[in-house]
Amino acid sequence: FFRTQQKMSCDVGVIGLAVMGSNLALNIADKGFEVAVFNRTWATTQKFLENNSGYKNLHGFQTMEEFKNALKKPRRALILVKAGGPTDSTIQQLTEVFEKDDIIVDTGNAHFRDQTRRADELEAKGLRFLGMGISGGEEGARKGPAFFPGGTPSVWNDIKDVIEAASAKAIDGRPCVTMNGKGGAGSCVKMYHNAGEYAVLQIWGEVVAILQAWGVPQAKQAEILTTWKTKTGGKHPNMLSSYMLDITVEVVKMLDSEGAGGANTGKLLMEKTMDMIGSKGTGLWSVQEALGAGVPAPTLGEAVCARQMSTYRSERLANAAACPLPAAPAVTVTDDMVEDLFWTAVLSIVASYAQMFQCLRALDKEFDFGLNLPATIATFRAGCILQGYLLQPMTVAFEKDPNLSSLLVAFAPELTEHMPAYGRVMASVATSTNAAVPCIASAFNYIKTMFTSNIPSAQCVALQRDVFGRHGFKRTDRDGDFNAQWPELQ
Repeated sequence: FFRTQQKMSCDVGVIGLAVMGSNLALNIADKGFEVAVFNRTWATTQKFLENNSGYKNLHGFQTMEEFKNALKKPRRALILVKAGGPTDSTIQQLTEVFEKDDIIVDTGNAHFRDQTRRADELEAKGLRFLGMGISGGEEGARKGPAFFPGGTPSVWNDIKDVIEAASAKAIDGRPCVTMNGKGGAGSCVKMYHNAGEYAVLQIWGEVVAILQAWGVPQAKQAEILTTWKTKTGGKHPNMLSSYMLDITVEVVKMLDSEGAGGANTGKLLMEKTMDMIGSKGTGLWSVQEALGAGVPAPTLGEAVCARQMSTYRSERLANAAACPLPAAPAVTVTDDMVEDLFWTAVLSIVASYAQMFQCLRALDKEFDFGLNLPATIATFRAGCILQGYLLQPMTVAFEKDPNLSSLLVAFAPELTEHMPAYGRVMASVATSTNAAVPCIASAFNYIKTMFTSNIPSAQCVALQRDVFGRHGFKRTDRDGDFNAQWPELQ
């Protein structure tokens, strides 16, 4: 019953049989591969095989030595255990039994610097390594996720048959996976995928907050957002159609229930949900790396800060009790206001992606990953959390011009026509509500700043620094660094 195989008969191995590992093993098995599975506890492996007894191409092993012996050369093992210590421990176990040119693939949410280190260490031992993030969650792992591999360059040709088969497929049939480059390239892409996810999720949360501040009932909010899934924006059909909009609609209309820890009272679940957001670190890492590389990514940063501010609930409650903000006036919502909000969502989301891609470009240069940005963007189009219509024109834009100064330039007609709408929403939020919209506001300022030929505030601050620190400034009419003669002010 507990199926084992003769030596070297399995195509690929999966280590770690929690939900993600189990689902990916089944996904790969569905594609016709012979799959070896291993878990730290043998009872978990036995239970997995028992629950999936109809699969004749799943083979469980009790020891790492047996697992190794079941794999064809070059051996290929996918690690799906907790990031950090458990991953390092599993890699160490594999290095003790694997041989030259065998392949170790870590699929966890790891920092790209850690993956670069692992690649260097394993390559020095004659092994090969991929750091390969997975997006799509538990359902994606089972049905076809997006994969983000990077590591030893020679690995890809020896493993892509399995990964491409298991991946989601975009509208043009292309698998949602590409070899992103050497070292930690794949994990760098996954980090910024997650940073973009933070920002876009927060933007959708802020859209809901604006609708609520305008006095729109939640049932009507869900109705509006549902229509946006099929709404044409300029030349783009279904412009905001996306997985993240889909889940936002579900969140807004979901009723409380016993299954959610409450009661079947007909009340909305959002009304009973604590306003505190968790996170696992990838968004923060991405913002830290962007700051270190000198790449402006304010909306990605605000998404992280929004989560951090949400966790300071006791301080927020104390502040609100000590100094209540003035009550906002009643707002009469019009169809034009809802249309303006649609374009606010569009432009703030595109601005977030623009920042994300600029970060990847900069880090590719710094670490010499060998990233092919158009190919990477194409892998976001299906299977992953970011999937949606907008990824298609984004892919086309960078395929046409890999040196595009900014993704936003590819949306110039929309930007030119609808920035006034964005401005009207910002004005309404500022003057007629108490809604906090950090990501929408930062994206608005990002666009304003990055599309201006002159920043007066920057001119002022450059001279302020010269006053107090003699830091110098540059001129527009001649080269070099200059200092002015300032009066004594202290």
